[in-house]
Amino acid sequence: MVLDKKKIEKEAKQILDKFVSALLKVEREDEEGYIDRDVFERAEDSGKECEKDFKKKILKNAPESNDDFIIVERGGWK
Repeated sequence: MVLDKKKIEKEAKQILDKFVSALLKVEREDEEGYIDRDVFERAEDSGKECEKDFKKKILKNAPESNDDFIIVERGGWK
């Protein structure tokens, strides 16, 4: 079975053009996906007291973690 490269390129371009025209017809809400803030990180509040070994308990409950962080896979639940 010999495939004609020019024919395949032409069909691929047609498919992409149809897809683009379909996307242009989709109504979109104009909303930003982020919030621009001057201060975007919270400072650790070392003055507040919390339960002793809280961090250790939380990390122990996680399926995977290292000494400081819970290790997760984005979208792994799908």
